[in-house]
Amino acid sequence: MKPFEDALKIQSLGPVLSKAASMECISPVSPRAPDAKMLEELKAEPWYQGEMSRKEAEGLLKRDGDFLVRKSTTNPGSFVLTGMHNGQAKHLLLVDPEGTRSNSS
Repeated sequence: MKPFEDALKIQSLGPVLSKAASMECISPVSPRAPDAKMLEELKAEPWYQGEMSRKEAEGLLKRDGDFLVRKSTTNPGSFVLTGMHNGQAKHLLLVDPEGTRSNSS
């Protein structure tokens, strides 16, 4: 099972953006705010690293297949899967398939 490689194949079907362009843009997705229980569960996982920048995440990856999940510094409330693939770090914004939800319901 190679979830990171599978995600890259799916992502590559969409439009291609340069790394510089993707760093300047903020995602239009308004994510659902994570609840306290979910954050506690994430903190128990060895692959979850909390909030960190792309550069910090890239510094932790050494070999192909290494990956981590982090809180985005540019998209508050969003999570990013960062992994090493063919010697290059890749960053995938994780989007909730259920869309956004308001906490005031």
